[in-house]
Amino acid sequence: MTTETHNIESCNTIETLRTQFSEDPRREPHEKETGLHVEGEGTHFSVTSFKKVVYAKLLQRDEFNITHLHVLDDDGREHTVDCIEKAAEQSLTIIGVTGRLPVAAVNIGTPRNDNSHADLVK
Repeated sequence: MTTETHNIESCNTIETLRTQFSEDPRREPHEKETGLHVEGEGTHFSVTSFKKVVYAKLLQRDEFNITHLHVLDDDGREHTVDCIEKAAEQSLTIIGVTGRLPVAAVNIGTPRNDNSHADLVK
């Protein structure tokens, strides 16, 4: 399978999973955070987000490589899976994501007019 075919299939899987995207009902609003971390001269940010509006957009980015998804099973237990396909197969509720994003894909620029998280990832 070519990288292009894999990306198309992943995008299709992500689109079908949108109904499984949620925010963890057990976390308080201040616990639903997004973090970017880069060490030294690193070439990639490590990104973790529990904000649905942010992780949904990250998952759409070709540059974003999933390390694991934070999910809830049917019994409400939280655990992780390492790929989108496993979440789809098991009909798990996705509540967060951890992955890698190239430093070149991140631009910290002009201030926005509001504090909404929706525009963090374009």
